[in-house]
Amino acid sequence: MTAEDPTHEEVSVDVDAESDQAAEQLLDDTTEPGFIPPPVPRALRIPEVLLEIFVASTDSTRAAAARVCRTWSTLALDVLWRDMESPIPLLQVLSPLQPKQTPEQDGETYEDWDFANGLFDVDWTRFHSYATRIRTLVYRINDPAIGSKNNCLSPRALERVALLYPHGRCLVPNIQELRCHVTWDEAVQTIPAFVGPNLKTLAMSFCTGMPGRCLKGLFQALVSRTGVLDHFHLSTDCPVVEYEAALAKWFESTPLLTEAELPRYYQTEAIVGTLGKLGHLRSLATVWDNHLPYDEHGVHFQLSDDAFPCLTNLDIEGHLDYALATLQNSPQLSRIKCICLTSYRAPTPDDVLNLTTALASACPALDVVWLNFISEDGTTTSRASTFEVFRPLLECHQVTEFVVGHDMPLLLEESDIDEMAEGWPNLRVLLLTRDPNHPSDDTSNLAVEYGLDISILAHMAQKLRNLTNLGLFLDVQDFTDFEGNLDPPYQFEKMVVLDVGCSPISTNAVSAVGLYLGSLMASPEAWIQCSMEPWFRGTRGDPKFTENWGRWYNAYTLMNMVTRSKLVTAKTTGMLRQRHEIESLKNRPGYTSRSEPRTTPVPQ
Repeated sequence: MTAEDPTHEEVSVDVDAESDQAAEQLLDDTTEPGFIPPPVPRALRIPEVLLEIFVASTDSTRAAAARVCRTWSTLALDVLWRDMESPIPLLQVLSPLQPKQTPEQDGETYEDWDFANGLFDVDWTRFHSYATRIRTLVYRINDPAIGSKNNCLSPRALERVALLYPHGRCLVPNIQELRCHVTWDEAVQTIPAFVGPNLKTLAMSFCTGMPGRCLKGLFQALVSRTGVLDHFHLSTDCPVVEYEAALAKWFESTPLLTEAELPRYYQTEAIVGTLGKLGHLRSLATVWDNHLPYDEHGVHFQLSDDAFPCLTNLDIEGHLDYALATLQNSPQLSRIKCICLTSYRAPTPDDVLNLTTALASACPALDVVWLNFISEDGTTTSRASTFEVFRPLLECHQVTEFVVGHDMPLLLEESDIDEMAEGWPNLRVLLLTRDPNHPSDDTSNLAVEYGLDISILAHMAQKLRNLTNLGLFLDVQDFTDFEGNLDPPYQFEKMVVLDVGCSPISTNAVSAVGLYLGSLMASPEAWIQCSMEPWFRGTRGDPKFTENWGRWYNAYTLMNMVTRSKLVTAKTTGMLRQRHEIESLKNRPGYTSRSEPRTTPVPQ
């Protein structure tokens, strides 16, 4: 809803009365003799057609349509209230909200918004008529609908509404998707007021330092209220040990759950054991938006033989011995198509080889493979990895996405690329340790010693024809001169993103690198980025990183100029070729232009 659009409460005031009165006045108007109301097109009397029109309309159009007649009003309001970015418009149906200044917190003054009037003489029927239309709701304490970040919806206001609401314990009975962003611990207990019996998607994120007792009380209150829940997302930095039992107990009450996304270090024996019993669960993923300290308690991933009967997407957190035992002892994992394995202890090459061998054997239908061999428990490694340890995965011929994270760069030869092209013919995403977590802050020396020579990209363009995303840790320090062909026969035809991670680039190498990359990119839509995986421990705001990204951006600018010039040249060449063919056709004997009359010989 834009700023000039009317608010929901403005639209909803006496809509039915206004529409009926307008219709009666139109039909009974006798001031003009012989007046005949314009006929309504038959298509606009069909509810399904009207619904499609309102779905494609703006909020202001729906607001106007809601005042036309009773039929239009019902459908327009259904669409207008279906997806709500805030509960504020619904609460303002009861009473206007006004700010009440609260004491300073963390050096800032907050305004606590509450009802201006009491709730003992309000129209609950009207409130209920709009509340039942809501299907999707975003609930924030710092709600943008009431101004700046320091304006907060009072949790006490919601508590009073929940207590006085005469139509049940859920304020939005038909809600199907709820997304909560809570920053106050006292507001956590207001979330159940928006949890209805038809809720299918629940996504919750909590501020840093949220007490475990608050989350414990929340999940205890949600037990038996989410029986048809389908998708669950949780983002928090609260250690799982503080409310593990309550969370596991709540999962037992979600028998239809198909997707679960949990924070790092939440794969405890109790939680994984409970989730493994859910017969419909297809995806168990990890949320990486919080950098939590290493927690040994949350990485014991072990499964029973009959766990996860329908699982296809799996994130495993734990040491390699746990992951290896899981792959060897869980026959249900043969259905896995997407796997993300994170080991928080630096592995040896033999450990990785044993794991990939077991992975290829246990999960032959793999499509997406993410292997994060990072050290979080104090261990580290200074040995660069080679593709040899990943070779068993080439037996999984359906792989389209392969990502490796490691403390050290990955060494790659042209023969390895040849094997990838043969074993993974449909490979689209290839990200290989573009952001190594080496203890040294100087990535320049690391690139010179272990970084891939940028010239290997030409061989990749020839062999890996379907790549759309490529991420490598490159050595471009000495690549200061380019005299090659700007339009070689083999180029990345489908490339969208070239991710160089934390690869260092010097000022002297920018021009040569830009020209070389421009020669290999077929589309001007291709982009260079310096992204980091969530497990990267470096500081993205470091001045060195910012300066390095600035030099890569200059290389991208030059690369983009080259690709655009190639595109213009190709179009010009095509036009010249077409003109040449026309001229050749004109010079053929018997050629007649379409503008000239064709003469037909008269038979003798």
